[in-house]
Amino acid sequence: MFLRIATIVVLGFLAFGCMLPAPFKTMDDRISIVDNPVIKSVSNISGVFREGYFHDQFYYRPLVNLSFMEEYRFFGLRSFFYNFDNLILHILNAILVFFLASRLCGCVSLGFWTGLLFVLHPVQWEAVCNIPGRAILLSTFFVLSTFILFLEFYKSRRSPQLVLAMITFFLGLLSKESTGVLPAVLFVYLAFDKTKPWLRKTGDLSAFLVVIGLYGLLRYYFGITKVYHADDPNMLVLGFVTFLRSVITDLRLFVLPLDLHFDRCLEFFMSLSYPPAILSLVFWAFFLVVLCVFRRSISGFVFFLMSWFALELLPVSQLITGIGVGTGHVSTAEHFLYLASVPVLIGMVTAARWGFEINTKRALVNPVILKFLVGGFLGFLLLISVEQSIYAVSEFSMLERSLAFEPNNPRIQGAMGLWYVSKGDIPDAAKHFKAAALAEPLNPIYHISLGTALCQQGKWIEGLGQLVALDPGKYADMVTRQEQLTMPHILEQIRQGKKFDAKGWMILGIYYARIGHVEEAISAFVKSADLNPLQWDVWMNLASLYEARQNWPAARAAYQKLLEGSHLADYQKEIVLSHLAVIKAR
Repeated sequence: MFLRIATIVVLGFLAFGCMLPAPFKTMDDRISIVDNPVIKSVSNISGVFREGYFHDQFYYRPLVNLSFMEEYRFFGLRSFFYNFDNLILHILNAILVFFLASRLCGCVSLGFWTGLLFVLHPVQWEAVCNIPGRAILLSTFFVLSTFILFLEFYKSRRSPQLVLAMITFFLGLLSKESTGVLPAVLFVYLAFDKTKPWLRKTGDLSAFLVVIGLYGLLRYYFGITKVYHADDPNMLVLGFVTFLRSVITDLRLFVLPLDLHFDRCLEFFMSLSYPPAILSLVFWAFFLVVLCVFRRSISGFVFFLMSWFALELLPVSQLITGIGVGTGHVSTAEHFLYLASVPVLIGMVTAARWGFEINTKRALVNPVILKFLVGGFLGFLLLISVEQSIYAVSEFSMLERSLAFEPNNPRIQGAMGLWYVSKGDIPDAAKHFKAAALAEPLNPIYHISLGTALCQQGKWIEGLGQLVALDPGKYADMVTRQEQLTMPHILEQIRQGKKFDAKGWMILGIYYARIGHVEEAISAFVKSADLNPLQWDVWMNLASLYEARQNWPAARAAYQKLLEGSHLADYQKEIVLSHLAVIKAR
């Protein structure tokens, strides 16, 4: 037993030890640790339990913040120790996988190989090599502990083990919300036990439902109750089909993990007639047909493993909550597979043993060759894990690799822009902010970042155009400060006789209208319209300003000017006619 555990520990360090020097990165690391005031004083412990993980009302993971708080207390912002704790947690989880798989399979050897695969498989890299993966690592530790404790209780009927299982389950919920699927996993597991009555089995699980109820009340008390979800049933179905497509890739990654990269995403299927959507549905329909046909020859344990995998992915299936990296992109991040990998790896090890047994009976292949192939596969996985952990040391390399696979990922483009800002390379930062804004045009932060970068290059009117592109929302103060720095330069250009094009004057008009300078806004829009009369936005803004000032003749003339154009869409004509009807009624 000691030798097996030692092997798991050594392979864990070999696989992911290269990532220990990795610095904090520009994405979640900043929010969670570097710029997180909550973790920087132990006097904030009560505050940790009173607010969301990202200072919002969606995610509640106080134990993760507590772990960061302790690390900051002893090590400050030395990232090595945060990475080291992630690796230690991963190795502890692998040991727990060893124990759990041994119990589930009734075989220590199978449990060991499962734990071995878990600790070195490269699909784990994102959770292990990125410090905010702490939430996944902690929740997995408590989920596996709860599962083992419950199995011990179910066998021995000792109440202290059930109490401990309830405690670890609650701690798991305080680490990550997806812990909540564990009772469903246990329910499926007990469903295949024909030796115990249903009343007893459901009674055993009721303790976990009580814990979930207490957890829900705690979140309700602190007001952390929001959930991202799709209001349109059609979008819900399309999101789920998109997720089903991602699962096909997930399954392939367990065998051939050659394209691993940070923040994996998939473009949202906008129609069920889209060929990839059709192929995904055909694939899963075929899979279900095969299950039905061969259901009698498939063991209950295999059905349990498939159910466990499905349940672990349920929280990110787009059915419960929308998980995305921006408008039009569904998140399919590899860290979703961390805990979900356990049933898959158990299945892989079980299938390998079955293959060896068949080969022993029929003498199809020399056993040495099979062992060589298994060893080669494990070596291949180990090398990929080392490669991924090396990528994680350099944020630029990690982001560059992601963009090589997914150039339209707005979060990665935005993160790369921030990386270039940190290096003082503003022109390259602007390129990536522009790509992020094109990929997700309704996200104000990308437009604000691009606008700021353009202004820093002296492209004042272009920068202002990005700053006024959208309602800044919670970033209003940031936009106001940048606008106050930008406008003196634009006004100086006007005094020096600089000629703006129609778009430039429209940008100035929008800016003036937003700050309530109506006369200046009207003047700017008129100049823009003179340069290019075929602008819906300009004439609509002009008409709205005249209407707000109750200058009915001017408003009517502006709306009539809109109707003279043949470029209007039907909905635009309806808007104009409705305004004209209101003016006529006055």
